[in-house]
Amino acid sequence: MISYRKELPISAEVDVVVAGAGSAGVAAAVAAARMGMKTLVIEQFGSVGGMATNGLVGPFMTSFDIPGNKQIIVGMFEEMVQRMMEIGGAIHPKEVGLRTSYSGYYFMGHNHVGPFDHEAYKLISTRMLLEAGVEIMLHTVFTDVIMDGERIDGIVINNKAGLSVIKAKQFIDCTGDADVAAYAGAPCWMGNGEGDIQPATLFFRVCNVDTEKLDAYMAENAKEHPIMPFYGPFSWLIKEHQDEWDVPRCEVCLFESPVKGEFRLNVTRILNIDGTKPEDLTKAELVGLEQVHKVLAFLKKYAPGFENCIFMGTANTIGLRETRHIDGMKVLRKENVLACEVPDDTIAVFATSMDTHHKGDNGGDYFVLENGPFYGVPYGIMVPKKVENLLVAGRSVSADEVGSSTVRMIPCCIAFGQAAGIAAAQAVKTGKTPATIDVQELRNELRRQGAYLGE
Repeated sequence: MISYRKELPISAEVDVVVAGAGSAGVAAAVAAARMGMKTLVIEQFGSVGGMATNGLVGPFMTSFDIPGNKQIIVGMFEEMVQRMMEIGGAIHPKEVGLRTSYSGYYFMGHNHVGPFDHEAYKLISTRMLLEAGVEIMLHTVFTDVIMDGERIDGIVINNKAGLSVIKAKQFIDCTGDADVAAYAGAPCWMGNGEGDIQPATLFFRVCNVDTEKLDAYMAENAKEHPIMPFYGPFSWLIKEHQDEWDVPRCEVCLFESPVKGEFRLNVTRILNIDGTKPEDLTKAELVGLEQVHKVLAFLKKYAPGFENCIFMGTANTIGLRETRHIDGMKVLRKENVLACEVPDDTIAVFATSMDTHHKGDNGGDYFVLENGPFYGVPYGIMVPKKVENLLVAGRSVSADEVGSSTVRMIPCCIAFGQAAGIAAAQAVKTGKTPATIDVQELRNELRRQGAYLGE
């Protein structure tokens, strides 16, 4: 061990600091700033958007209820979609049904997904932050916390200017890994709490796919090979040519972008990765890169429509489905989701399918809601224990394996972020902690901002 001591300058003092400018972080920062808060967001990459931009994750999973009749994730998410549509960077989810190239040809669970261009998402997210008056600090990594009892006094950041401190009244952890919460001493668990962490994935893009030929092939094989989750597109080709398939996954998840013939693919599967360990993240990037090129060669050889496809590149970062989850004031559990419960402190309603990925097989468990059109997400899953002035938004909220699998989607993260930003602003204005704010007033403000809470 080495003892290290250094005097650190204070680089900023604000009302609200958001750590991480992914989908949840952008929404949180915009929401807080629109509520009159002096807001700063830090981001480790050179652009905002997180997994939707740097990770190439897409399309938006469904924002509709189970029957597909009503859009239930609206508010800031709908604002983002509309603004991307204005620049030709998105197709509205209401226009997308099952069994199409936009929905990966699936027969279930992918109704009303939202195709979007990741560069359009980057641009609109950036514009919304700047228009709201948010200070953006890119190429900046969260490093540590400075505590005053059970309150965060400031966070230590690292960038080209060196180490410094940002002080704030309220903090929102949108790192995806609950980094701020963990460093501040909030209790967390990893994965499912029993050592199983869902596998990592490296997305990649191709263009010049013959979509008409692909459509015809999928239609031709639809009756013989129903395209279901975990046994989806090209699963029959993989089975037929197993000796040439060296990826621990039995399907090809492929989704066409708003640009015809351009697809992003969610195929690679890197097992036994702890996304809070640098050595595991490095392994995931290296293994994922090799898997990408093996998949690409396989598709060009066997998949109709992909013979002349052009490789456009991999994501800038590995995609992680889960790492840490906070132990929050409430926990979203499998039974809450399956029962379609809508608690009194609901801050959003979702109907995304429960989609767990296991490390020991090629698939996982997949659940579709049967007891209602949606379920409600309680505010308390964003409020960590033992840290007074912190909220957590995004995939690291307090949820068990199945619960977390249905709330980690981008529209859900945007809804979390919007609620967290408003809650942080309420805490600053009232002098209360996030745990003691008036949740009904939070809900009222969400309604005023266009959110749907299940009424």
